[in-house]
Amino acid sequence: MKRTKFHLPTLILCSTFIVVVCFAGRPGSSLPGRTAEHKNTRADSVSDEIWKIEMQYKKAFITGDSALFLKCYAPEACILAPNMPILREQRGLIQFYKGARQAGVRDASFTSLGLFGQTPEYVTQQGAVELFDADQHSLGRGKVLIIWKKTNEGWRIFRHMLNFDAAMPPANR
Repeated sequence: MKRTKFHLPTLILCSTFIVVVCFAGRPGSSLPGRTAEHKNTRADSVSDEIWKIEMQYKKAFITGDSALFLKCYAPEACILAPNMPILREQRGLIQFYKGARQAGVRDASFTSLGLFGQTPEYVTQQGAVELFDADQHSLGRGKVLIIWKKTNEGWRIFRHMLNFDAAMPPANR
């Protein structure tokens, strides 16, 4: 198996993706067309479950808990970050997580723009994200597509794709 050497700027970009990728600070009624009174539909149930995983994801970055981070993903998950090979399964996910933490990513603000194509097993989420360092300085903004898969443990990230609005700033660490 060929080993790929990753450059720090690429890992920073990838790292940013992780936090960006998903999640943070979204109120339960932030989905388009959803009000606080709008509850008890199948889509709301899925949205609520996904929101809980997003908060778990956010907590994993804030606390540095890689095991909590892994619990957000399905066992066969992949991260599809810009300028990177596909990062597969636990080994690739941990590589991404460590790279993001080393790049200084500690928090993110995620806005869900909607859930699409829901089936009993999969749903796709479109979103926007902003990444932050430990001092809450913005590291950049981007767009994400996440394919969620229903597993025995509930909804988990199956495919995670990210693109940034502009080049990420170099890490000062």
